[in-house]
Amino acid sequence: MMFCQNSMRHFQKAFDHKEDWSHAFYLGKLSEKLGYSHETSFSFYAKAIALNPSAADSFYRMHASRLKLLCACRKQDEEALKVVAAYCFNQSTQDTIMDILSKVCPSVSESACFEDRTPNAYSVNDGKGDSDSLMEGAWQMLYNDCLSALEICVEGDLKHFHKARYMLAQGLYRRGGDKDLQKAKDELSFCFKSSRSSFTINMWEIDSMVKKGRRRTQGCSGNRRALEVNLAESSRKFITCIRKYILFYLKLLEETGDICTLDRAYFCLRTDKRFSVCLEDLIPVALGRYLKALISSIHLTGSASCGASNSSEHHLEKMFSLFMEQVTMWSDICGLPEIKSSELTESCLFGYLYRYIQSLEQNIKVETLEGINEKIRKRLKNPKLSNSNCAKVHKHVSAAWCRSLVISMALITPLHSRLSSEIQGPNSSANGLDNSQLLCVDLQLDELWSSSFEDMNHLKDLERKWNPSLSKIKNVIVKRAADEDLETASMLLRSCYNFYKDTFCALLPSGINLYMVPSQFATETYIQPGIDAIDILDMNTSRKLILWAYTLLHGHCTNVSAAIKYCEETSKSRIKKGSGSLLSSNANVSPATPSNIGGGRDGMSKSSEPDVSPLSTSGNAPYSETDGSQKVTPPSLPGTEKPSISFSTMGDTMDASSTSLPEVERTTSPNADQGQRVLSAEPGNI
Repeated sequence: MMFCQNSMRHFQKAFDHKEDWSHAFYLGKLSEKLGYSHETSFSFYAKAIALNPSAADSFYRMHASRLKLLCACRKQDEEALKVVAAYCFNQSTQDTIMDILSKVCPSVSESACFEDRTPNAYSVNDGKGDSDSLMEGAWQMLYNDCLSALEICVEGDLKHFHKARYMLAQGLYRRGGDKDLQKAKDELSFCFKSSRSSFTINMWEIDSMVKKGRRRTQGCSGNRRALEVNLAESSRKFITCIRKYILFYLKLLEETGDICTLDRAYFCLRTDKRFSVCLEDLIPVALGRYLKALISSIHLTGSASCGASNSSEHHLEKMFSLFMEQVTMWSDICGLPEIKSSELTESCLFGYLYRYIQSLEQNIKVETLEGINEKIRKRLKNPKLSNSNCAKVHKHVSAAWCRSLVISMALITPLHSRLSSEIQGPNSSANGLDNSQLLCVDLQLDELWSSSFEDMNHLKDLERKWNPSLSKIKNVIVKRAADEDLETASMLLRSCYNFYKDTFCALLPSGINLYMVPSQFATETYIQPGIDAIDILDMNTSRKLILWAYTLLHGHCTNVSAAIKYCEETSKSRIKKGSGSLLSSNANVSPATPSNIGGGRDGMSKSSEPDVSPLSTSGNAPYSETDGSQKVTPPSLPGTEKPSISFSTMGDTMDASSTSLPEVERTTSPNADQGQRVLSAEPGNI
């Protein structure tokens, strides 16, 4: 304050010495800062305009100050209206306002000065409602007069005079009329829009060396005015203006629901290099405004049509993406004073994240849930990129992914009987002997829909939607899926394997019971409980899912270790050969399943399934829970038998049935891909 007073004295001396418009201009600004009467500051601005009518600086400052005074005063403040009306831009507006004030003010002044009022005074007070409406109308006319003056400051070559544009946008926003909010956004968007981008900083620092804005403008009063910007602004002031304008523009974007521009603004503030040091603290504000706009849009489309519902799901997906990008910032956004509201609390934000996960589970979007889980898992590996909230979301995603896998496999599990030849196990022999077993599944729905950390209303909705289908999976023999469902079964097996690798089983939904039954029940669809020779499989949920999916794809069961090994080999093959379905990757692989003695030709068992995994060689092995692969030693061939061996190379088959191998040792190489067999013979015996 002391420095302002000292500056005021020096400018006053300079103005007394020589009447320069810039001295009068700064005297007016100092008068405002020191709290002098508005009449004093306006009079200095008027002197500056009279000394240099072409200076846009003093013209803008005069009408911007008038607009501020109108926003700060009451609409019935007669003294303020008189001061503002004395410096109107439009002469006709000034005459009208003075006429209104001359009719209203004397009556009110008279009633204030005398206790004994005349009958005329009573009549005036009785018409106080009319007086208030006249004062409000006068205030509105003066307000529009200020906006008209500011519009002159941004026309033509003055379009980059950002100070006037910002004040004009503020005035339109505060007026609050129909479409004024959109007009304010459109006005200020010039500073943040270009032909190439919907959001960029399109502002330039005002430089006095370049005479900007030379244009003769027709004023509302009929006088022609040539305006130009004369005074430069400091770089520090320019940066301050950018920050102030961005904050207001983000507010306008939020209130108009311009989600696309908010998305672009958030991205640009994160990647901007010119002003990154000065604007990086505005990124949380931009993110908060963006989230509030998404929430408002979700509320608007909550009870709308199907198309609007899809839009709501898209907004939820965008909110989840923002969470993944700024996990550590998510909790801090709620405390920002610029965007603090009852709708933007931490619990509210995470509620929308859980709502998105629930929508994916309702529609059994298995692959989407798998992708989300992968992103969160990578975040959890880096403590700097994750926190406890990220772990909570991961827990919900894992549970939803697990139930989606169960529902998806239940929907493609055949529920009708098939011929015995269609489901013959991999170890069926040609003479009718069969010692293979079949996989049965039994879903316990009460356990499947039970969770200690999820929304019970959501689980009840899932139960109502999917129980009619899941209730049919009771002691069902798992058979090969229908031909049209094989691609889905392949995808589910891959997803189950990724689920096995990436999730923890401690809090996963249970309710999946698997057990083995003898193969003589192959023609049955359901198994009656209580029969003998049932082998219950005791393993965790993720392994049960793999075994179920493997059986759906191949039509026969194997132990879980072989199924996991099969998934590993398939994953490696897919990485090497590129993307491809699980079925096509095994189309050219010949099954190499050991059979009982006296089986089919070449020692191979006959199976009706063309895509049997080579790792199903351990089909007769006990169903172990160990992850390691099991070594399989097929029975040795008798020394007197002359086997018929076929070597397939590039599609040509060489028959070796005439070759005698007296001492043949058949082994399985532990390092051989796809479980291929290696026949070796003593060199001396060939």
